[in-house]
Amino acid sequence: MRKTRLRLSALVIGTLMASCGGESQSRDEVSHEGGNHDVEAPEMAEAASWVVKSDASNVKWTGGTSGAKVWSHFGSIPIMEGKFNTTGEEIEDGVVVIDMTKISPEDEGYSEELPASDLVAHLSSPDFFDVEANPTATFNIVSVNGSEVTGDLTVRGITHQETLMVEMMEVTPENMHVKGNLEFDRQKYNVAWEHSLEDVILSDLITLEFDINAVK
Repeated sequence: MRKTRLRLSALVIGTLMASCGGESQSRDEVSHEGGNHDVEAPEMAEAASWVVKSDASNVKWTGGTSGAKVWSHFGSIPIMEGKFNTTGEEIEDGVVVIDMTKISPEDEGYSEELPASDLVAHLSSPDFFDVEANPTATFNIVSVNGSEVTGDLTVRGITHQETLMVEMMEVTPENMHVKGNLEFDRQKYNVAWEHSLEDVILSDLITLEFDINAVK
């Protein structure tokens, strides 16, 4: 308010001087002396849509025992397709579709007698993921709060809300790269096998590590 009054006073004095025969100033000159007071509008974050590159994205999975003798199996599952909407570097919504028919173990300890294909067959059976009836799993984003991404995880046709923790996100004009972890309780999705020791031998928790690349 003080600066505004000073400018008004200067204009009044200038007008009086002009009416008394003083040197007049044009309106453009007064405006120039007052300076350019245009306020630059804040830059708006750009909205963008992204398509997941399935050949450059995957999900690492880990499952293990809950007993004293701890072992684990781990491997990868390809991402079939997906899409995201962002504003600036913030994810607004999106969905990822995982191809459960291509579960691939990557841990060691297999042999001709106990090949990795036996584990794949077991995990694909109705005892676990029932892949024939449920060839895909999905994660559909519901909300985002900082690095916490809440979404509907669907496994074996059963859906529950889970939280994916984003560890890294890079956005360039050409590419979006996101990494994050999600841990879920297999029992909630009927991923269980009928065995008297199932809850003693096999941990209920399965970890998924997402590594996603997407383009516009």
